[in-house]
Amino acid sequence: MLAGLWWITFTICGIWGQVLVPGVDFFAPGMAVSLRWQKPYVTVILAVVWVAVQEGAGGLAFGYGILWYFTLFALLTLGRWLLDPGSFQFQALLGLTLGVAHFLLLYLMAMLEVRAFPLKRVLFECMLQTLTYPLLWYLADNLFPERLKRHEEPT
Repeated sequence: MLAGLWWITFTICGIWGQVLVPGVDFFAPGMAVSLRWQKPYVTVILAVVWVAVQEGAGGLAFGYGILWYFTLFALLTLGRWLLDPGSFQFQALLGLTLGVAHFLLLYLMAMLEVRAFPLKRVLFECMLQTLTYPLLWYLADNLFPERLKRHEEPT
């Protein structure tokens, strides 16, 4: 029950954050926290909910949210083989990579939809994503209740 309440609160705060700072994914740090401390099925459920929120609220055609979370999942999974997922350095590197991924995915979607690509705005969003992700991860990881953490690190 505590886990459900925590993730509902996290999701509501994430929606609120995305309303205040458009172009920044406030759910991404939650995926990192969930992959690290929760069972895999919890992460899948959360990702489905967050993709539905992203796709429903976004202005792009269907697919950006799926590509975004697939990219995030792949980066988190591959990165855990090389670095400690609990380190701020890993999360900062991931934030930088997500900033680049945001640019590439938005460019891809704009080209597929034959839309204008507002370069300055997108670069600003990428910079914000790069800077905010590690800070949001740090906050979420430290606020995640200790009694909900699986203490055996997955290999």
